[in-house]
Amino acid sequence: MPPNDDPGGRPPAVRVAPGTGPIQVAEGLVSADFSQVELHVDPPGSLDLDAETGLASTTDEDCATLLVPRQHGQLPFRLEVHARPPVVDPAWDAVVELSLRGGGPVRVTGWAGEGAVQGPVLADVDLRARYAVRDGQAGSEQFHQGRWDEPPAEAYVVQLWPSPPAPARVVKAISPWSQYWTFGQAAEAAVQRLQDVPDPDRLTALLDAALEEHPDVAAHLDAGDTRFRAGIIRYAQALFLATHATGAYADLRSDYTALGRLVDARVEARRRP
Repeated sequence: MPPNDDPGGRPPAVRVAPGTGPIQVAEGLVSADFSQVELHVDPPGSLDLDAETGLASTTDEDCATLLVPRQHGQLPFRLEVHARPPVVDPAWDAVVELSLRGGGPVRVTGWAGEGAVQGPVLADVDLRARYAVRDGQAGSEQFHQGRWDEPPAEAYVVQLWPSPPAPARVVKAISPWSQYWTFGQAAEAAVQRLQDVPDPDRLTALLDAALEEHPDVAAHLDAGDTRFRAGIIRYAQALFLATHATGAYADLRSDYTALGRLVDARVEARRRP
């Protein structure tokens, strides 16, 4: 980071200029908890309050929640400021974007502010923020196997560059852990579309719709990779939430073994003429 030449104690704002590669980089460990870390932009900067991608969502004008594939741990984060949109690295398995306004310092912190990777003061311009994870599925499996003493298998980056405001979006979600989170909005929309289908037939129709909407996931499941049930199960959970007051599906809500078998049965049904 450059020396602090601001008598008020803040580093100088980054002024964007032509060039390749990041203008400024900060790296460090961030303490995650509840599968969350946070992206902060201090006033007068602000985040898009309508941003929701499943993996990144704004909670107020100066904080966005970033979800990670493990419940807790010290995670390696890299914060980059660019002059122009950086290339999406093909090694990333999860990539989402949202908009913000600069003007204040930016940082990535642990959940509830624990630990930080401190970035620069951003120029007072419209910016785009990209949150990306590499090897997130490996990190998720490492955590759930209890290998907590090992260095994290995954890595994280937040990239910023000048860009007009635009809706938040999912750029890439090719791993089961990221699909579970990013499929949420599509799942809610599918439940709404099928609201006239009576229960319990609606669950079968919903799972079939999910497999149709995500043919890449269906192909993984057809090949026997049961890890990819996660995104399809997210559809079922959206239905369970919508029907909670009716008591429908009470036998399936917490029976993930039975729910997994049901997903597999719908995959098998797709094979039949």
